[in-house]
Amino acid sequence: MKRLLIISALFITIAVYSQGNINKPFDAFMKNEAMKNAAISICVTDTKTDSILLSSTQQLCLVPASVQKLITSASALEILGGKQQFKTIVWSRGTIKNGKLTGDLVITGGGDPTLGSENFCVPGEKKKFLSEWAHQIKQRGIDTITGNLVADPYLFSDQDVPGSWLWEDVANYFGAVATGISVYDDIYELHFNVPAIEGQPTEITHIEPEIPGLLLKNKVLSSSQKGDHAYVFGSPYDTYRLIKGTLPVGSPDFIVKASVPDASLLLANELKKVLTDSLVVVLGDIEKKKVISPSRIDSQQINVLWLSPDLSEIIEKMNKESINLYAETLLKHIGFTISENGSTEAGVAAIKDFWNKHGVDTQDLFMVDGSGLSRQNAFTAKTLVDILVYMKNKSPWFDAFKKSIPLTGIEGTQKNYFQESVLKGKANAKTGSMTRVRSMAGYMTTQHGKEIAFAMIINNYSTTSSTVNQIIEKWIESLYLNL
Repeated sequence: MKRLLIISALFITIAVYSQGNINKPFDAFMKNEAMKNAAISICVTDTKTDSILLSSTQQLCLVPASVQKLITSASALEILGGKQQFKTIVWSRGTIKNGKLTGDLVITGGGDPTLGSENFCVPGEKKKFLSEWAHQIKQRGIDTITGNLVADPYLFSDQDVPGSWLWEDVANYFGAVATGISVYDDIYELHFNVPAIEGQPTEITHIEPEIPGLLLKNKVLSSSQKGDHAYVFGSPYDTYRLIKGTLPVGSPDFIVKASVPDASLLLANELKKVLTDSLVVVLGDIEKKKVISPSRIDSQQINVLWLSPDLSEIIEKMNKESINLYAETLLKHIGFTISENGSTEAGVAAIKDFWNKHGVDTQDLFMVDGSGLSRQNAFTAKTLVDILVYMKNKSPWFDAFKKSIPLTGIEGTQKNYFQESVLKGKANAKTGSMTRVRSMAGYMTTQHGKEIAFAMIINNYSTTSSTVNQIIEKWIESLYLNL
């Protein structure tokens, strides 16, 4: 009886704001036996009038998954500006005479998460920037470095992943730590040869790029189950990695992606290889340490000043491809900009303070990271929609923000949605997904010309993820057809 009363109250809330047959897809959804334990938060707002058109337990705080990137990206655009670029500086700590640098060559990271990223280069040319660096170093007249090749990634005070991230996430490609130096999206590839017989040990044939000192314990077996079910376990900065799980039988070159243990050391090693190939001799070792802040480097000592793409371009890739590393790096940049403390906590505090000052109630906004990977994140659909409405009506960066949100059925993480739908290509929607969590939020203009912002967050359903995805699609289609 109590269950029926709760559902009845929910339908009343929907009926107050709904138009036409908008509530029918949701009625069918709630009557699904697999939804009986699910928690759902929904809010749909007319962006022109800032009035709620449809809501359901809009005040319920739920785990959002990657739709949280919409809050991080909106905050970054507002606080940092869409034209912001991040600097990586390669400089000489010593004197240069007769082709010899007597001292160290230092890479000082400025928090650019895109160095060597396949998202920003021609396929197969992710290492091209290293050749350009080597060329510029040689142009400075350097052919010998007597000291060390030093990596300084210590722009941010926080050099770790958020403590609430799951152990099975940290060493996988989506769990990289955000520091002042990143390279190749902080990803390396494990190439597996998988036997044709089920239950047999797999073989790691090679990794790309080579990670110096990496120790791998492979416990992955072949399986008749389709898809990648292998997980990498290990801590940031630790070179030991355990890989467990299964991969599909008969795969001669199955690729599993993992997070680089230490991107700064990898970058230094990669640069040393290219310098050697370019006939620049490095007599010292690879070293990692704090030297000086980028602002204190003498311009006369700079060999390479490398700029990232504009922040708006980074955010476009971040939201369309749901890149956690970019979100975590931007969160730390926000903290560093506001309080000179580049920590996750400082970034979260700055975001909450900004939105409070701009009329968004953040009392029900619980953030512990920038990407949405932690299950300790929670907020309401209404909080997210309030930020979407603000960006639409008040932000000078709205065009860049909307462009970053994938077109339904067309691009980025939306490619697997709305393929046979009337809504294909007609809405901008960010998805979020993790175990027992599905969410979607964004903008659309309905077929009746109404401009809306919407958010739907679902936790703890007991059906398959594909079924929930279909239900979400049908419900968002109903917004387009009926509002």
